[in-house]
Amino acid sequence: MAAIGSSQVSTPFELIVRMANGNVQVINLNAQDTASACTRAARDGMQVLSCNPQSRPNSLTGNWQASEHMRLDIANFSFELSSLLAAGLSVMEALKTLATKESVIQSRNAILDIVKGVSEGLPLSTALQRIPGRYPPLLIATVSASEQTGDLGTALRRYAEHQLTIKALRDKVVGSAVYPVLLLAVGCLVILFLMTVVVPKFAVLIESARHELPWTSQLLMSWGRFAAKHAWEIVVLGLGMLIAIFAVGNYMLRFGGKSGWIESIPLIGPTMRKFRHAQLYRTTGMLVRGGIAAPRALQLSSTLLGDVDRKRLNQAIQFIHEGRSLSNSLEGAQLADPVASSMLAVAERTGALAEILERIAQFHESRLQRSIEMTSRLFEPLLMIFIGLVVGAIVVLMYLPIFDLASSLQ
Repeated sequence: MAAIGSSQVSTPFELIVRMANGNVQVINLNAQDTASACTRAARDGMQVLSCNPQSRPNSLTGNWQASEHMRLDIANFSFELSSLLAAGLSVMEALKTLATKESVIQSRNAILDIVKGVSEGLPLSTALQRIPGRYPPLLIATVSASEQTGDLGTALRRYAEHQLTIKALRDKVVGSAVYPVLLLAVGCLVILFLMTVVVPKFAVLIESARHELPWTSQLLMSWGRFAAKHAWEIVVLGLGMLIAIFAVGNYMLRFGGKSGWIESIPLIGPTMRKFRHAQLYRTTGMLVRGGIAAPRALQLSSTLLGDVDRKRLNQAIQFIHEGRSLSNSLEGAQLADPVASSMLAVAERTGALAEILERIAQFHESRLQRSIEMTSRLFEPLLMIFIGLVVGAIVVLMYLPIFDLASSLQ
């Protein structure tokens, strides 16, 4: 990805620009503010289509995070706008219709902002990027490319279908994780109840018998006596740990999900990487079908990948600029397996790159689904066995002193 700027400024901006030859390109630019970034790009002969402060994509899915006051469903907005355009309405009429039907004030104001920009004579893509960070760069690039081909309705419908497909894929991943998380939560609650309520009561009972206990039971009873004396402190500490775990998990989901160490986790890491590669190929295919050149489409899709794969993609784009083929570049950067590389080679001979990229995405999605099913079938029994062993060990250690006491009485 191209980058320009100086080290004296610290705010990074991502610009979608049209070069002098008409090509759309993504560049990174350091500047003090949006106006300075646009001015510097224009000084180099570029037409700025979008200028946004670099924002973090969603860690698990790569989805664009709009500002907090934004309540507009981007996928639904794109689909409805494409439907109205297909019915024969002009862009202005379609936008005003969508604004009228919106009952949520934030969504209505967001659409009215677009109407204002279009009424001032701006292209729709420029009107979308007037408020930095409100609309995803993928949407702006898609609209900008469609304005050159005159097929705005089809491009918007294609973008909406792409977002729905990505959402369905994400829901599969999240849905598969719900049951193990619930199982783990219930197991932890049971263990916590045993260790903080049941064991202390047993400790008081067994201590009164003054009978020699096995060392393992002695450890458990010592914990029981400690828990009985510091019950409130343990409850507060437990709640604090739960809040900390939730906060760390939420932070990782929002900002840290693309860190390289996550891909090193067995079972989870490879699944995450398949999911991101499926997103990469489907998004790139959507952009190529909309008229954006493959290297630019790959640049726009780079935020969907993890840290390691993003560097590999930048390397692959550099290979393409050096004259190597797309299939060879992605394979050399370890972003295309033999199947994807062979299919891309076919696309280079036939010219059906967009269709081939979507088929590669489907291939990755089918592999991802099989991987999720295999991970679930393996992880859930292991988790149940682990929780069962822990609970069983606690119960056995509690009952061993009772068995010894009963034997001594006989």
